[in-house]
Amino acid sequence: MSFALRFASYRPPIQIPLNIDSYDYRAICLFFACLLYGLFGSPTPEHLSIVEISVGALLCLSVGIGRARDVLFQRSHRRFWKSAGQVFLLYGLTIPCLIGVFSGHDVREVVRDIMPFLFLFMPLFLLPLMRARPYYFRSTLFVILMIGMLFSFRSILMHNVMGCHIWCTDDRLYLENMPTVLFTALFLIGTGLAVMMRGLTLKNTAVFCALLMFALVPIAAMVITVQRASLGAVALYVLLIQGFFIYKMPVRGTNALFMLVIVAAILNLSFAAIFMALWDKTQSVGLNMRPQEFEAVWSVMTYDPMTFLFGIGWGGHFNSPAVGGLNVNFTHNFFSSIFLKTGLIGVILCISYIAGLLERLSRVIIKNPVIGLALAAPILIDLTLYASFKSLDFGLVLLMISSSLVYSRQSESVQT
Repeated sequence: MSFALRFASYRPPIQIPLNIDSYDYRAICLFFACLLYGLFGSPTPEHLSIVEISVGALLCLSVGIGRARDVLFQRSHRRFWKSAGQVFLLYGLTIPCLIGVFSGHDVREVVRDIMPFLFLFMPLFLLPLMRARPYYFRSTLFVILMIGMLFSFRSILMHNVMGCHIWCTDDRLYLENMPTVLFTALFLIGTGLAVMMRGLTLKNTAVFCALLMFALVPIAAMVITVQRASLGAVALYVLLIQGFFIYKMPVRGTNALFMLVIVAAILNLSFAAIFMALWDKTQSVGLNMRPQEFEAVWSVMTYDPMTFLFGIGWGGHFNSPAVGGLNVNFTHNFFSSIFLKTGLIGVILCISYIAGLLERLSRVIIKNPVIGLALAAPILIDLTLYASFKSLDFGLVLLMISSSLVYSRQSESVQT
């Protein structure tokens, strides 16, 4: 609780070096990659453009050749999730690639599968940067929030403004589905409530209202496109965080709840209309054919033992009932997608890596529920319901898990 309230104001007493070194160059490259991605990028592009190539080049510079080599070949004994991730990475870069090549899959489709696979390992690639410069955690948090806001604006423009030629070149970007959008909404709401826990003052009230105004931008993008899982996560997050604050500090927690109700009343938010829109979508599309999609994957995977063990390889396609029977290269469930492309062996390695990260996430939730639950919601949704795990956003959100632990340890060591 105390860490959550100190989070927004804490500054590590580390002097930023006047001489820019390799870590600073890497951080700058990461920042500009995220900025370019948020402004003009597509989470799952059909074709590589100059934007995607530039973002990829900047990300490679942010990682560095030496770090990439260490991730692939240096043995790790200290953390289970690191070792599991390393084995999963090596497996994914070998067996599914060979299967894809020997199966005659289009090289472009193979690359389209490998790139999001690499995004899964951003914690492995970039955590050393956060550990060497803990204050970069705040910068990374800022760029993630920036991506969430930019994607929200772009989504709103795509669905409401005609003739938007710069940002709205494709009506199938699904920007509102991205984990950074949901994380931005949740984190801003949670931080606003945490600010109110410091006391009912004019300054705190102004900050609280400002944060909620910003949070309404990603929420509006979700409402316009009727994102049931994301909007449900927002409601559940508010209940959990507000309940936590009331439990810890009943008087101030009640004040925060009172302010939240007042802001909702002033904005004249029609929760009934939002609920009816969600209900109507549920009545019309149900579960969006997710069970049937897994059945289609299962029928492909049980064709022969080798396919069951090792998958159809990167670049492989199947006919998905979830998209009207079209031949696509993804599923809407992370684990079924990994199963399809890498087989049972890949699923076992994948579960080991993800379980290790989720164990780290549970520590983040205990230390700082505001950011921990804000990370948990998009991660769990993307693992089970959305295909947004194929985006750079998902890798950035995973990066926040371990980097937030590094940052919290730094803050705790300073406080003691």
